[in-house]
Amino acid sequence: MFRLTRLFAVGIAGTLLAVACGGGGTNTTTSFKGTKNVGLSTPITGQSAAYGKAIQAAALLWQDDINAKGGVNGYKIEVKITDDGTDVAKAADNTRRMILEDHAVAMIGAVLSSQCQAAMPIAHQNHIVYVAATCNDYRNTTSPDYRIPEYVSVVPNTYMEATAAGIDAGKNTSLKKWYILSPDYSFGRAETPAFVAALKKTNPSVQILNSPSEWYVPLTTFNFQNVIPKIQAAQPDAIYSNIFAATQTAFINGALQAQPDFFTKYHFVTLSSIDDFNALPDKYPTGIRVYERAPFFAIQGNSIKDYVKRFRDKNNFYPSDWAVMDYDALSIWAAAANKAGSFDTDKVLKNLAGQSFDTLRGKVTIRKEDLQGVVPVWVGTTTRDPQYPFVILKDIVNPPGSELVLPLNRVKQMQDGQCPKNDLANCP
Repeated sequence: MFRLTRLFAVGIAGTLLAVACGGGGTNTTTSFKGTKNVGLSTPITGQSAAYGKAIQAAALLWQDDINAKGGVNGYKIEVKITDDGTDVAKAADNTRRMILEDHAVAMIGAVLSSQCQAAMPIAHQNHIVYVAATCNDYRNTTSPDYRIPEYVSVVPNTYMEATAAGIDAGKNTSLKKWYILSPDYSFGRAETPAFVAALKKTNPSVQILNSPSEWYVPLTTFNFQNVIPKIQAAQPDAIYSNIFAATQTAFINGALQAQPDFFTKYHFVTLSSIDDFNALPDKYPTGIRVYERAPFFAIQGNSIKDYVKRFRDKNNFYPSDWAVMDYDALSIWAAAANKAGSFDTDKVLKNLAGQSFDTLRGKVTIRKEDLQGVVPVWVGTTTRDPQYPFVILKDIVNPPGSELVLPLNRVKQMQDGQCPKNDLANCP
């Protein structure tokens, strides 16, 4: 197993001086009661490696920042970062080892929803707070098969972001024929039906050209030579996709190779992020409609501006959506633990449920009924700006989380097991 040590990790992100001095070198004489560990299993390798690089950098910057402020409850905090290779079993194993061997007082969730679902029972068995910053299957907070009382989500879940994207797409009534392309694992199978439902509710005249059995491709699909001709043959007005990371890069490259005007001919709606934009700095298509969870360039306020500057100064690249959300996740946990005056899980959870927190994305409330953060989503059209080496968004809409969260009556139906197959579409 590839285990990141503190010195090795910071060697990637900054200098050894930053380790010794803390964030910005502003506090070098703090006397701590001891050290407490927070666990983070993330993909330094594998399909989502680019995401892990940003998450790692954010966690180390947060670590310096929090310790420069005196730590949490008087303790120095060390974020234990372990590579999971974008692998489900490794994420579960990492979680177990960090809780049992490193005595982590909290865990920050993995990237894939399937990884979180494998790790959550371990967090529950050991009664450790598990804060999700990237994985976002809505069933993690609602399904009797998955949910645990220790799970807290600070990321827009699959229902929330799919609803934002579906409503936005449905408002373009000229787009009547749609083709669906999604990753075949828990995230894709939770988010895609929610998008289709929001799309059809907004524009009842739309037609989905491919059947649900044809919507999904393996997460690690990197050759789309059999998929792209099917899309072309269907002649859709628009394509919806939520494939991501290296899989999205492979699809875009394959589509442009097969048909240079692919993303002009077909209106394309997709989940994306700064890391995905950065993977194709000169080739990422402009004019496509993208939904994002935390694009730094679209977030308002001095906190995000300061964070972007310090992150870039330390790492020499811009923070991705994941870097913003993981920093928020750690900050929210720390604020709750400090307010509790304890690392005790029950006390920390009590100071999370129903409480509001200042974050890089603004004020975030953790809903007490499902511990889901009421967080926004950003939807916009890709464009180029000379200020950045990658595409950004224009014509942005930013629906607040209060308009996107799953209604509480549906939450209760799901939590009570009233929805067969743990599917919102099957709720009474």
